[in-house]
Amino acid sequence: MSAVASRLAPRLAPSTVRRPPPERHRARAPLGAAPDAADAREHPWISDVRTNSPLLSDVRFVLCNPQGPANVGACARVMQNFGIYDLKLCDVGPFVLRSDEARETLDEASEGEGRSPERASSEIGATAATTAPLSEEAMRYACAADWLLADAERCETVEDALRGCTFVLATTARPRSGTPLMTAREAAERVRAEAKNGKVAVLFGNERTGLTNEELSWAHAAVAIPTAGTGKLCRKSLKYTGGTGPTSLNLSHAIGITAYEIFMACSGDDAKGEILPEKQKLLSVDEKVTLRDEIIAARRALDVLTMDIEPSSSTGAEDDDDELSAREARAFERILAAAPMHRSDAAALFQLSRRVSAMAKGSVIAQTPGENLLDATIIECVRELVDLDASSRPTVKSARGRLRAQLGVSLTNREIERAIERAIDS
Repeated sequence: MSAVASRLAPRLAPSTVRRPPPERHRARAPLGAAPDAADAREHPWISDVRTNSPLLSDVRFVLCNPQGPANVGACARVMQNFGIYDLKLCDVGPFVLRSDEARETLDEASEGEGRSPERASSEIGATAATTAPLSEEAMRYACAADWLLADAERCETVEDALRGCTFVLATTARPRSGTPLMTAREAAERVRAEAKNGKVAVLFGNERTGLTNEELSWAHAAVAIPTAGTGKLCRKSLKYTGGTGPTSLNLSHAIGITAYEIFMACSGDDAKGEILPEKQKLLSVDEKVTLRDEIIAARRALDVLTMDIEPSSSTGAEDDDDELSAREARAFERILAAAPMHRSDAAALFQLSRRVSAMAKGSVIAQTPGENLLDATIIECVRELVDLDASSRPTVKSARGRLRAQLGVSLTNREIERAIERAIDS
């Protein structure tokens, strides 16, 4: 938007300069229904997450006086990534809410730099601050988690946001006297233990000043994320770039790290270690045996002048060939057994071996320039199908069936169509 348009924007009707906020992606649960009923109905993956990691249902994140709409949206997005769906927004800053006034300092507010913390409640009243729609920027940065952000409860006080919780963690960038301090990984293990007994809340403070002493007073323990660096000042900012101890992070980044650690801790052994493809997409042992046999058959099809070997020969050549075959078979077995194999990767090996074997089954010689032996074999097979019924053109389906039956090879639709054209023309 140009500078002139920006200055005129406040004078225009809201509908002419702003789009309506995205509709909520799900309906509220009927009165009396289980709290998670609407979630599971509209977002089926939620029930999977809660089945696999039930302790995550007892984790709540509370954002205290967040200032940046981009930060708030990004927080919701990363929470959804790691299966934490309980979000409370406490006394948000005015920029987090939708407003028709010019926002000359929006970029600074998004990061929480350069401004003193503001509270929407002091500008539009406590009731309006908890009911006014969230800004479009916040919803946009939430991406597919806009439903989570739209349904986040807005609270006037931290006390309201912590109702029902039995254990509270407070995030901090520096040690606080009287409050036990632990790293994010240590805190995640504590969350896992406490979530077995009740709801656990994690408090995140204002981007610039962090949690107030009053907000910290609710915490049973504090969590900090150690960072690298020497603790030097970041240009004109009063915040640190990093240090040998815990220092300040962007709000959404801190939530991402904390949510990840909690997800790993609460998901058990299934979330730890190597990430593998879905089991049904991996090649089974019997399928590997079939692939091994296909590769061996293709290799044997490339043997040279095997018809000149005399079975009764006493030269030992036949024994040498048998030993070579056995050695190659063991090599193929070791290759296929070295690691889990994805079916889509194995498909390329099946195609290669079967096409090599198909060449050995043919009895024709390629004569057209640019045509290879496999081309000639395929065309000859399809030509036999054309000769069976000269009155009609073979279909791709019928040609594919014949090629599989006669040569054991599979072709793409385009390859089959080209083979049909060549068979008809020749």
